[in-house]
Amino acid sequence: MAKPKIILSEQDVERLETMLENQDKLSETMLQLEDELARAEVVKPEDMPSNVVTMHARALLTIAPSTEPVEITLVYPHEFKGEKGQVNVVAPIGTAILGLAEGQTIEWPQPDGQLMKVTIEKVLYQPEREGDYL
Repeated sequence: MAKPKIILSEQDVERLETMLENQDKLSETMLQLEDELARAEVVKPEDMPSNVVTMHARALLTIAPSTEPVEITLVYPHEFKGEKGQVNVVAPIGTAILGLAEGQTIEWPQPDGQLMKVTIEKVLYQPEREGDYL
């Protein structure tokens, strides 16, 4: 299955590239994240479509076979505290959903080799949409 188009903000790409450059050893997911950064359409934060999952976005997603949406917030590794709903961008699901828009589905490999199928139902909060470019 071809991967869906993704859109990332310049700011997120810069921060993620810096984070990856500062790792001693890249995990499998970090290597996948590098690939995602390389294939993304990159836009200025103020040009980000309001329905795309960016860093610090809160989104509703469904992970097949479940049909129950779960609410997640996408965070950087240093912000990850294991709180309910927090998803680390270097976790497989975090890398999978970064840059996806509402209604898009992606199939993504899990550490056990199984594919998970994730659909973005709704972007509840997006910093760029709120004019929050920190």
